Amino acid sequence: MSPTGISARQTRSTPYREANDLRLGGFIDHRTFRFVREYPHPPKRVWSALTEPSQLGVWLWPCEKFEARLGGVGVFNPGKRVTLQVTEFDPPRRLSLSELIAFTVEATPGGSRLTVDLSRPPDGWSPMGLAGYHGWLGRLSRLLAGRPQDETETWASGIWNAVLAHCEWEVSRFVAGGERALWRIHFQENESAVTTEAAGGLDQLAALLCERNLSATIDGFGDDPCDMQESLALCDDRIKAVIAHLQARGLSRDRINVGFVLGNYHYLAERESAAGRAFNRRIEVRPVY
Repeated sequence: MSPTGISARQTRSTPYREANDLRLGGFIDHRTFRFVREYPHPPKRVWSALTEPSQLGVWLWPCEKFEARLGGVGVFNPGKRVTLQVTEFDPPRRLSLSELIAFTVEATPGGSRLTVDLSRPPDGWSPMGLAGYHGWLGRLSRLLAGRPQDETETWASGIWNAVLAHCEWEVSRFVAGGERALWRIHFQENESAVTTEAAGGLDQLAALLCERNLSATIDGFGDDPCDMQESLALCDDRIKAVIAHLQARGLSRDRINVGFVLGNYHYLAERESAAGRAFNRRIEVRPVY
C-alpha cells in the first residue's frame, strides 16, 4: 500500500478528473449563456490555446486557419464549414468571435480564470450545442494540463450525454418559459414516413409555434443499418417529411430552418439494443425562443 493507503492498482483504475468538469454553465440572461473555468496556468498559456490554430484544432473544432488579429477570420469545420470573424482582440485578455463567442481571461492568485459568454445564435439555443461547449472546454482543460489525447477522447465520448439534460432544462426554464426546449420525432428503421405517434407530437408542436409566432430549427440524426452517405440522405428525407407536416398544420416554410444533418452520428442511447437504436433515429425540432 502507498503511504496514503491507496494501492497502485486503485490509483491506475481511477479516471482522471478535472475540477472544471463539475462546473456546469448557465444563462445569465435570455440571450447569454456563461461558462467559467479556473486554471493553474498563467493567462498567456490560456491565451495561446485560444488563438493558435494547432491548439484550437485539438480542443475546439477542426481548424483550417485562424488569424489572431482584429478583423481576422477563423475557419472551422465541426460537421459543416463555419467562418468566424475576430470582432474583439485585446491580448491576453479578451477575444470575441463574430459577437457570438466571447472569451475573457483574468489573472488569479493561483493562475487564471476563463469566462466564456455565448450569445444567442440566429437559429436559437441548441441544448446539444451547449452540451458540446462543456465538452470542448473539458478538452481545453486537458490540453492545458498536458493530458494524453487518447485519455481525453475517452472522456469526451461520454460527457455530451451526461450534461445534455442539464442544458435542455436550462433552455426550458430560463428561456422558453417552461415550454419544451426541443421535440424529438422518431422514425422506423430505414423509413422516412412520419408515424402516427410522431404526427400527434408534431401537431402539438405546430400549434405552439403558430400560437407564439415562433420559428423552428430542425437537426437530423440516424441509427440505421446503412453507410454514412445513405444515412445522410435518409435524414434529409425525414427532415423534408417533418417540414411538410408542419407546413400542412399552418407553419410557413420561411419559419423553418435546417441546422445540422448528421446521419448516423451523435447517439443518445446505447446502440446494442433495438430500443436504443430506435431512440437514436430522430429528428430534433427546436422552437426558436
